[in-house]
Amino acid sequence: MHTCWYRQLWDFLRSREGFGTLLIAAFSAIALGVVPNMLQKFQDSGWFYLAVFLVATVIVILGWILRRERGVGVVIQMFPLLPTETARLEALLAASASNHTSTLFLQPKLLHPGGEPLTPTARADLITNLIDARVAEYARNGREGDITLYPLAQMRDGFILGQRLAQDRAKTFTVMHVSANHHRVLPAVNLGGHLTQPLSPAQQVLLDNCLKQPAAPVVPIAHPGCPREHRHRLAFIVRLSRTDTMTDDARHVAKTGQTRLPNGRHTGYIFDKDHPDTSTSPCGAHVIVETSTDYLPETRETFEAVTTHLYRTWADARDKWKAQSHSPDIETRLFIMAPLPIAVALGWLMSRAHAEVAHHEFGVTRQSTPGEGTS
Repeated sequence: MHTCWYRQLWDFLRSREGFGTLLIAAFSAIALGVVPNMLQKFQDSGWFYLAVFLVATVIVILGWILRRERGVGVVIQMFPLLPTETARLEALLAASASNHTSTLFLQPKLLHPGGEPLTPTARADLITNLIDARVAEYARNGREGDITLYPLAQMRDGFILGQRLAQDRAKTFTVMHVSANHHRVLPAVNLGGHLTQPLSPAQQVLLDNCLKQPAAPVVPIAHPGCPREHRHRLAFIVRLSRTDTMTDDARHVAKTGQTRLPNGRHTGYIFDKDHPDTSTSPCGAHVIVETSTDYLPETRETFEAVTTHLYRTWADARDKWKAQSHSPDIETRLFIMAPLPIAVALGWLMSRAHAEVAHHEFGVTRQSTPGEGTS
């Protein structure tokens, strides 16, 4: 359907960029028109004209701010949403449209070409290729700006996406967070080298207020019963949200390789999607980092301080376990319940290590134990 030119003009003037253009045009004329009068009247009323000129100039700058390039926003929906979750997606889409010149929306049907499911790694490759294509198109039009990610994904998919993004260190990525309670969208983590630096005193204060602090430096806790061929595996257990049994469940899987507890309850960890009860190889040791609050404070400063702490704790524990187990290489199995941007950032930071995320499904934990009826 063809849209009339006056309708297109009206829609443009109502937009952020159109309003900025209108301000620049109108107040540039005012500012430039005042200059000759300033020269003529400087002797008697120069201050008045100077004030008008400065106000007009400031408003022109405001118009430029409204029209400036604001980068690319990428909304990534990696799984179908329940009806109760659609508000989170709508919040992400609205935030991206408000914050950026261009928005790319990657929804599940785009991530399943031909209707066929992709492996997590292949899906991450497809996402980054689509992002690269949009950024290249954006640059060809003479635009520039950072890339901001608005992801909705499971922990494993977020971690793998971070690993894949790390292959392109030339681009700058910011990962946004959507609050589960109020559907507020805020910057969470900037992916960059600053995440590997030592913690500042201010960051340490943030950690003291939200994490359980050990009395001594973190040391991997060995599993004496682990077979020698599996001792090179280190379980890194991260619980940054209120999940009562998460730590004990993850520790059980790390020690035994069994996905069910002795009482028959499933831990929710799945290593074969077709056979949820399939066991896995145990780990030689584990390290635990837990929050002391129900939820982390939702600020970028807190998220980045926690991410840095996790990375440095993991790197230190890996080195210690490598020396203690006499293994030439350490394989990390990450058990994590945390805000998604932290999982993405850890994938970005740990991209060069041999690391994987233990996939968890809450629905599996609701399965009845053997011999019990279904509630």
